[in-house]
Amino acid sequence: MNRRSFLKVGGVGLALPVADSPSSSLADEQPTPSKGNQPLRAPAATEHELLPAIPESNDLASHRLVYEYSEIFNPPPAQNEWGYCKSTRSVSGITAILFPPYACCGAPSIPTPGGEISPGNLITCELFLNGRILSSYPLPEARVAYTWYPHCIRRETQAGGIRFTTETFMPSRQKAVAEEIRVLNESHERRKLTLGFDLRAGVTHKDDLWYSGVPAEADDRLTPNASDGYIAFESVHTRAVSVQGIAPPPNRIEQGRMLTYEFTLNPGEFRVFRYVNVIGDDPNSVSEDYARLQAGFSRLQKDAENTVNSRIRSAFTPGNSEFSGSVPQIVTRDPALWKLYHAGFLDVLLARRVSPGSVYGPTYVTVPQDTPTVSYVWDTMMASLGMALLDPAALRTLLETWLAAGGMENHYGTDFLSGKGVGPWYAANDMGILRCAHDYLRVTGDFLWLDKEIEGKIVLEHLVARALHWKQLDRYGHGLGDYGGIDYLLEAVSTYTHEVAAMNAGNVYGMRFVASLLDRHGDSSRAAQFRSEAKDLAGRINRLLYVDGKGWWKCGQSDGTFVEVRHCHDLLTVLDTMFEDLSDRQKQEMAKFFWNELYTPLWMHALSPGDADASWKPGASRGLRSDHTWIGAYIAWPPMTARGLYKIGASPRLAAWVKRLSVTANQGTFGQAHFVETTFPHDAGGARKDPAGGWSEVAGGSFMNMVIDTLFGADLTLDHGIQVNSHLNDFDPKAKLVKLNYQGKSYTISSAGVEPTL
Repeated sequence: MNRRSFLKVGGVGLALPVADSPSSSLADEQPTPSKGNQPLRAPAATEHELLPAIPESNDLASHRLVYEYSEIFNPPPAQNEWGYCKSTRSVSGITAILFPPYACCGAPSIPTPGGEISPGNLITCELFLNGRILSSYPLPEARVAYTWYPHCIRRETQAGGIRFTTETFMPSRQKAVAEEIRVLNESHERRKLTLGFDLRAGVTHKDDLWYSGVPAEADDRLTPNASDGYIAFESVHTRAVSVQGIAPPPNRIEQGRMLTYEFTLNPGEFRVFRYVNVIGDDPNSVSEDYARLQAGFSRLQKDAENTVNSRIRSAFTPGNSEFSGSVPQIVTRDPALWKLYHAGFLDVLLARRVSPGSVYGPTYVTVPQDTPTVSYVWDTMMASLGMALLDPAALRTLLETWLAAGGMENHYGTDFLSGKGVGPWYAANDMGILRCAHDYLRVTGDFLWLDKEIEGKIVLEHLVARALHWKQLDRYGHGLGDYGGIDYLLEAVSTYTHEVAAMNAGNVYGMRFVASLLDRHGDSSRAAQFRSEAKDLAGRINRLLYVDGKGWWKCGQSDGTFVEVRHCHDLLTVLDTMFEDLSDRQKQEMAKFFWNELYTPLWMHALSPGDADASWKPGASRGLRSDHTWIGAYIAWPPMTARGLYKIGASPRLAAWVKRLSVTANQGTFGQAHFVETTFPHDAGGARKDPAGGWSEVAGGSFMNMVIDTLFGADLTLDHGIQVNSHLNDFDPKAKLVKLNYQGKSYTISSAGVEPTL
């Protein structure tokens, strides 16, 4: 099972951000560059105007983006505390509805003479106008404009003089999806319309492990109810039912699932339809819930926005009842700084699940659609500072789950429905567990946790085992951990295998971190041994794996040979984990490598286009990958690279690049991976989201981390307080982080240093 469900995509299209005018005509919108929408809806700051320290949903909205059906783009999702759904390439379609262990509109297995195939995710609530699917109307009609908000998705399109506007949302703490559809006659003539809503489900209940994707069944039992305007879809294999319909009721139901309306609209007149889909295990109770939600539809819409705004306020408020911690508020006039911080925060917030089915309570999944129940160690590590601030109890629970699972020596993540490990081992697991533990301890000061017994061993000894695990991987006596083949590492770079610099550098970090914990426990002799071994390992990494004069690294092979690989993962990880072991010459060569081969103005290449492996194409199961290849980069690579480059030295050029990274979040927030602008056209001025990856990903929290520990320069140490080395001068020298909770006390961080929050 591969770590990510990247699918093969083809074709190139241009996304069209357009002006936010309610009277703009989609038919008149042509492929043009961005027309200047405000990023994330943040008001443009003036010399005397501060951006909102606690934003609301409207502040965090995406640009209004317009796409043609054939374009390469990533449609936005909606979600609530329990689940998720995704919009489709249409004004009303909904797919991938997830309330684990329930799923609806996923990918069913359909028996064929040649075996089982899946047509992809089912789509429900697709619109037909006058007997024709709306998406098929010829251009310039049928373009769809999308605006994402944390509480809903708003879409609009027009065809034949009729404008369709929808708002899709998920009512709080309910297994339900709702959508308002508004149909407006913009023509100057009275129009007779036939409108059809095609409903589908494939509803299922899945108790076993959810590795990735959205399960579905191909043979639900359908029971239409024309008088009440709904269809009951019932699984014949599991206890699962989806009741979905439209209010007001239709004139008729065709083909068992098409709700059909016939009506007339005068010029300027509109009609409103309300779609609701409720999922559960008992047909009677689900039907009752459907009727209740339809009756209170208007209140549900308002409550959805109010609930999200309340949750966001809680996240920035110490002592709130929603989270076990809080993140600091940012006080600034700089839109780029504000957006980098809040877009990174959104990636963490969108990963949170408070599912009734979770065996370990509130938690954070990695990719809400593709891994809806799974928390990967590696990705969680990228966001662990922000998670330790926002929800330390949830981070601690994940850590204890991973340690109880043998330190994840056989899996890459755990599943919240069962608490069990899933997937194969991953090379980053040891470093990931240690990084998460480090962030939890330095933020909370909960050092008593180190003495907690898990599976017969205290936490400290579990961490010691993680720090030394690399010795078991030194299979050939080279003094380096061998991390195996492609499937245990980047999965998309055929030469990045075995004795890689990044993972071995992580072991240098791990031994030094654990040494500091051993010192606290009075075991100074073992601590000294760990530090000595870390220094020796760092020396071997530099001597054996660094490519002198180039700035990139080699991978050692089992036969003693080496393969040069020009990948950002070595660059950013080595700068993060063994910076003190690098010479000044190495640091400058590594920076030069980035600027000459990995940098693009809006994003970055994960693999240099000059690397010999740039021509290698992963197999069909891996598809076209932008996360680790030259065509783009994974969500965490730009902010983590920026953190490393700032260690080498700040510069106006570096600050300008970091500011331009913020523009990528104009699409709503950062996605699992983005294309570089030299391979796919930009979207709303930023690097386009890869549609084969997640629309959001927990590791986007690394952008929030970068703002805290690099731009504000707040080093939250284990034992020596908060040390500040600010890089705010190229952003907002007067910016502040307010109410940062550190080891039980609240602090304000600014370019002047750290002081208690009053």
